[in-house]
Amino acid sequence: MTDRSFHVEPHRSDTLVRCPLCTGTDLPVTLEVKDHSISHEHFTLVDCRACGFRFTNPRPAPQHLGRYYESASYISHSNSHHSLTDRLYQLARRWALSRKHALVARFRSNGRVLDVGCGTGEFLGYLKRKGYLVTGVEPSLKAREQAIANHAIQVYPDLDQVPGSEQLHIATLWHVLEHVPDLRSTLKRLFALLAKDGLLVIAVPDRESWDAAYYGTDWAAYDVPRHLSHFRRRDLQRLVAEHGFEPVAVRRLWLDAPYIALLSERYRGRGTAGALLRGLAIGTWSNLVSAFSDKPTSSSLFLFKKASA
Repeated sequence: MTDRSFHVEPHRSDTLVRCPLCTGTDLPVTLEVKDHSISHEHFTLVDCRACGFRFTNPRPAPQHLGRYYESASYISHSNSHHSLTDRLYQLARRWALSRKHALVARFRSNGRVLDVGCGTGEFLGYLKRKGYLVTGVEPSLKAREQAIANHAIQVYPDLDQVPGSEQLHIATLWHVLEHVPDLRSTLKRLFALLAKDGLLVIAVPDRESWDAAYYGTDWAAYDVPRHLSHFRRRDLQRLVAEHGFEPVAVRRLWLDAPYIALLSERYRGRGTAGALLRGLAIGTWSNLVSAFSDKPTSSSLFLFKKASA
């Protein structure tokens, strides 16, 4: 049953009348998805009939979105180790940190890095130890304070507060852009902050993956209402290209599918052991489908370069 303290009254919601990608106005409802993790409310997803872009609509107004992150179960803000799911996430994150570093190091072995939505700062702390100059953006006060205390790094609550005096070499958004209410202003600001040929790294869930189709409304990566945009590869590539970036590469993220499948199985009512085993099986199968077809993995990683003037 929905927690009444989370009920969003109409005046606390924003309804978009135009598609954020193409400004189309024909926006039929496609899915109704439950917020399984925090509020237990239901939210509708619409698909623009002109371009196919899917987004949460209506959505909580920006000043109310923070309430949907206020939970110890939201791990990127709490850094929790309590449950089995938490511990699996932490294990995967430790492995992912080294992979993320290897990715950016191929382009620059040092320099200024901005991580937008840095959470508790684990990635920036890792890069700092490798010799990078790091800065973060994190709206959550609790996570921001933890990042500053644990890693002694500069973290701003808003992207607009990041000084533009010393331009960045790398900007990363690891599963962040899907949370952003204003996609276009965010990309404009990142373009302004990045130096010539600067690298932009974006990872987002991919709704065209096999596991997204398999789980439907129970697909954990819909994560409403925290996820406002639900991308396909062509959606993101179009959006970023319109803001002055050139594509460098698109890569698969193999670890995401088993974890998302585990959560999706929990949403379908399976116990811890059953969700773990079935989630591993479904996630592995989704990855195999991707490996032998043009289907994306559960999440996709995009590398862009700031285009030369």
